[in-house]
Amino acid sequence: MTDTSSDYKTHAKRLRDALAADGIAVSHGKALELVARQNGARDWNTLAAKENGSETTVQTTPFNVGDRVEGTFNDSPAQGRIIGLAETIKPSLWRVTVHFDPPVNASTSRHFAAERRRVEMVVGADGRSRRLTGTETGVMALHRA
Repeated sequence: MTDTSSDYKTHAKRLRDALAADGIAVSHGKALELVARQNGARDWNTLAAKENGSETTVQTTPFNVGDRVEGTFNDSPAQGRIIGLAETIKPSLWRVTVHFDPPVNASTSRHFAAERRRVEMVVGADGRSRRLTGTETGVMALHRA
């Protein structure tokens, strides 16, 4: 079953409400653009064209904006919410922004802590972090909670 334009607009409204509950204000237009990206489209117009049969290839993203995620960051347990998602120039790789709660330690040293609430990384379809060359770094491995 495929979503319709009305369904996508409902998703955008729900996304706006969820982000507002976290103190992040976005316009309805921005929410539509985010929903389009969540569904693998470049922008809202591309998603709307896909619905009308104009575009047939849309990649599936590993996460959606607003998804709760959990996994590891620098081999430590991590959990949070996806607050940003964008395509990269490489197929099947996405730039994801995660708001961690509680914060994660971004330092690899056991003698120093550098806690971060927000981290942006490139991930593959498996939710593991990648460099733009496509190699695994092993820094982050997330999945939907």
